[in-house]
Amino acid sequence: MNKLFLTTLCALVTTIASAQFSVTTTVNEVEEAGETTYNLTDKIGVLYEVDEKLTIGLTRDGEENYELFGRYDVYMENLWATCIYNVSDAEGEMMDKMELGLGYSFKVWKELCIDPYYVMPIKENETGEREGKFNLGLSYKF
Repeated sequence: MNKLFLTTLCALVTTIASAQFSVTTTVNEVEEAGETTYNLTDKIGVLYEVDEKLTIGLTRDGEENYELFGRYDVYMENLWATCIYNVSDAEGEMMDKMELGLGYSFKVWKELCIDPYYVMPIKENETGEREGKFNLGLSYKF
């Protein structure tokens, strides 16, 4: 039993040690008392680079909502497609809680990147519209 545990632990450690971790956040606009400010900590998360093209992670959206985040490098290492799934939203079907998007990473300094991206819900809302939104993100790769 000890050999099995040790072998599993060694395999897990080498997998994690060779992986890239990133932290990410999205700049949100907040209006309070008629003034507009920008918040960096409302949508913060951790990403894990599975291989050279696929990155998965978990982001916090507000205080109680969490989102699963997947990113796949499409053409170059800087152009990527994304899929975001809102885990905390209990109502609706799975497709109602998913968004697809496209983004690009601009390397600013060492491993710090600015990530503008556009996401759109997969399903239409009650009025039959699908309104996408443009987001500005920041990420740092360890």
